[in-house]
Amino acid sequence: MKSRPVSAGPVLLVDQPGTFPHLLISAGKTGTIYVVNRDSMGHYNGSNNNQIVQSLPNALATGNPGYDHGNYSAAVFYNGLVYYCAVTDTIKAFQLNNGLLSTSPVATSATTFGYAGATMEISANGTSNGILWAMERIGTDGNGVGPTLPGVLHAYNATTMVELYNSNQAAGSRDAPAPASKFNPPLVANGRIYVASETGQFTVYGLLP
Repeated sequence: MKSRPVSAGPVLLVDQPGTFPHLLISAGKTGTIYVVNRDSMGHYNGSNNNQIVQSLPNALATGNPGYDHGNYSAAVFYNGLVYYCAVTDTIKAFQLNNGLLSTSPVATSATTFGYAGATMEISANGTSNGILWAMERIGTDGNGVGPTLPGVLHAYNATTMVELYNSNQAAGSRDAPAPASKFNPPLVANGRIYVASETGQFTVYGLLP
């Protein structure tokens, strides 16, 4: 690949049909998504990205120039969809077919997320009832400027990106988490959602009794 600032870890995809079954996917501050053959990664090319499987330039918002822009979080993969949420962008779901991504998203969230985008996780019953959980950080920007406020936990239908729930819907502060920690996705386990905060606390969500 051409030299690019990378700010999020790669995701190793499950084996895919097509010419290149073993793929990884990543994106960084330029807003370009890269799809790479893990068996032959292509080496450095200063001119273009023709040596990798696919690149999608400007697929993700690049936000404010200077410091807080582009993609900061690892992708999430579920049922043939790859999800990204960059700074000052919506969550975008790209379709993966035969080892190639759709050139534009097939579904997006209604919510636009500020700095540093959204960190995400999937809960599902196998290949059905998929829910995409997304943590929104409210307050400070990339330079630490701004107030520290409670974050917002969102839940979306993983196929349509229709919002099912967010933690601001309940009256008062019943569902409000502590100020969200940067870059930490929510954790799903045993019917509960765990959210880490920058103040050293965990907020735990579950079904109401």
